[in-house]
Amino acid sequence: MPPLPLSAELVEANYASGVWQPRALYEVIDEHARTRPDHPAVADQHERLTYAELVRRSHSLVGYLLGLGLRPGAAVALQASNRVALAVTHLACDRADLLFVPLSNAWRHTEMAYLLAASEAAVVIVPQPEKGFDYAEMIQVLRPDLPCLKHVGSLDGLAAGAQVDFDEVSRRSGCAPVVIDRDPNAPRYVMVTSGTTELPRISLWSDNNLWCFMQTFIESVHLSSEDRAVGICPANTGATGYVFPVLGPLLAGASSTLLEHWSPQAALELIQAERATTATAVPAQALKMLQDDAIGGYDFSALRIFTNAGAAMPPHAAQRLEEAFSCTGHVCYGATDGGVPAMTSVTDPPAKRYSTVGRILDYSEVRLLDALGKQVEAGQIGEIIWRSPTKSYGYLNEPERTEAAFDAEGFYHSGDLGQLDEDGYLSIVGRTKDLIIRGGQNVSPQELEIILSRHPAVAEVSVIGVPDPVLGERACACVVPRAGQPVTLDDLVGFLVQQSVAKFKMPERLELFEELPKNAGGKVTKVKLRSEVERRGQDASV
Repeated sequence: MPPLPLSAELVEANYASGVWQPRALYEVIDEHARTRPDHPAVADQHERLTYAELVRRSHSLVGYLLGLGLRPGAAVALQASNRVALAVTHLACDRADLLFVPLSNAWRHTEMAYLLAASEAAVVIVPQPEKGFDYAEMIQVLRPDLPCLKHVGSLDGLAAGAQVDFDEVSRRSGCAPVVIDRDPNAPRYVMVTSGTTELPRISLWSDNNLWCFMQTFIESVHLSSEDRAVGICPANTGATGYVFPVLGPLLAGASSTLLEHWSPQAALELIQAERATTATAVPAQALKMLQDDAIGGYDFSALRIFTNAGAAMPPHAAQRLEEAFSCTGHVCYGATDGGVPAMTSVTDPPAKRYSTVGRILDYSEVRLLDALGKQVEAGQIGEIIWRSPTKSYGYLNEPERTEAAFDAEGFYHSGDLGQLDEDGYLSIVGRTKDLIIRGGQNVSPQELEIILSRHPAVAEVSVIGVPDPVLGERACACVVPRAGQPVTLDDLVGFLVQQSVAKFKMPERLELFEELPKNAGGKVTKVKLRSEVERRGQDASV
């Protein structure tokens, strides 16, 4: 039973409105394979699969998985970088009525022990050793405490300790298609939160949850079967790396290429080499790409859409992105566990694309609440909560966490602070937990980050609160300077004064970094940032 069960009335209403469909996702992709078998489907830097090859490999993997005696809903975990194996395994699990659990290859013993235990994974597939780390050996160390784990496989050959070569079984020929009666409303896919505040969480998704906002995404960017998508951020966590740049194109009959090893140069080169028409990245990656001195030398003439999601993009950077890539920027707003209640459209005015996350989607119910839980007036700031046919079923095997995130009416409480303008566009203005309370006055880190990101010497910036015995908290700016450009606290304060920022909001501490700590999904993790700043403060006092 899903943690957030559906009423028969709600299911019927979603079918009647057309936001859900009676087919499983694999049936949509199978249809593309029948009509255009040789059309490119998904690729990485190792191989390229047509739709016919993708479907054929998924059938082969299904034969192997069902041969293990797995029951419907059993969890199959895949720890991998940006590889076509993610799409093959997802399609196979969808076809076999199994739960697909993609896991970041950046995670190690602590995260993997927790995630494999929480998901009760029966199968795990891991990469070959990389950069001195042995994934299969890690599983062997963890295995005594994982009673549900029965089978271990590996990518790119048989790793020591693995029982099966994933590539060998997925490439077997002559496997008969398996047809299983599938409920598209059963949770059979997970997105794992990136763990910016705590250990990762496993949110459950059904085919129809994904189908609903994928159709909106496809419509909002006018995606067609002729599009060539490039996925830049990790496809093994959340939606930004897989659902938008891979699953969306596959459902539209388009093609997708994943960037395995991230760097600004590699991303720019891939967009050019693939003649990409759409690209997807988190804002931190987009900003790094914009800072590459060679960006003007690339040919982006085919690119028409650049989607960013996962964090706030400063308005000036959103405008710069469109200018540098000669394309239209696109924003998806939502949460790995809550779904997508809003996104922009290619037809939105530029000012709305730069400064908002778009209008509320027709099928989403969104409320903005004050600190007392009362709905705020139009134009006022409040915490964004929503419910929609795109939201997840909650967290796998964690009812307490589910109850904390979703209220009795099914609304997901995001922790984001938002504001609706007079045209119905939603802006994100901060996080309830990130607010810095200095002497009883609220300071928004996001406001300062957006302004400071325009400073010519600042490559990256994140603002956090640090304890103060008198005022409670003070603002600390954590900055990655641009190469060869010094940054001082006086410089930053002077820049903010020029922007007419109130005095009480000024940062009173500066910490310089070569790189800000990020989670597996590429977002800045303020938990690690606060910990490092605290450590530096302790070292300075010794």
